[in-house]
Amino acid sequence: MSETVTNRESPVELLKRYGILAYGALGNMLDTGLVVLGTLLVGLGLTVLLSGFGVLGPIEDMSTVAMLASSLILIVVGLFALGVASEGPLGRGRRLVGFNIWEVGIGRALAAFLVGLGLLLAYRVLVEFVSDLPVVFMRGVDGLHAVSVSGMVAVPLVGVPLSLLLRSLPETYGWAKRYEIQAIFLVWLLSTLILL
Repeated sequence: MSETVTNRESPVELLKRYGILAYGALGNMLDTGLVVLGTLLVGLGLTVLLSGFGVLGPIEDMSTVAMLASSLILIVVGLFALGVASEGPLGRGRRLVGFNIWEVGIGRALAAFLVGLGLLLAYRVLVEFVSDLPVVFMRGVDGLHAVSVSGMVAVPLVGVPLSLLLRSLPETYGWAKRYEIQAIFLVWLLSTLILL
């Protein structure tokens, strides 16, 4: 596809073009959100594991066995999220090529908002189920909430513009252009940690 849209494109071709953009942007943002969530859950699980062995100090109202079991569950769920992300468009190295920079920006911003909204709905469902479980599971669900809010706010406002800035660099900075998705990931992760 060319970098610019020609005036002769039929409505069907235009619909197909923006369908490809929507699929690619949504896939990239969903995978990036899952990587952020998986990283957060694995980190939380490792923290609980170290607490179970007495390295970081005990967590209130939890036995060592409960901490070890909880950490294992959090790590497995986090690794599952990372595994799902590695099988998606992001893991296959698919990038949005052939689109104007503003099309990519709008597509990614809308996709990040939709992914954040979906994660927020998942949070609303899960918060009821973990209320009777050990406190570390509530922290994991709170992490899901932070990932969703960051996806709806920080990524469209900061992450996407930063990725577009990297994408629009001249070819002499081709090495920096490869890190546009990593810039979104970094903004998403840092804003999630700030919210926690």
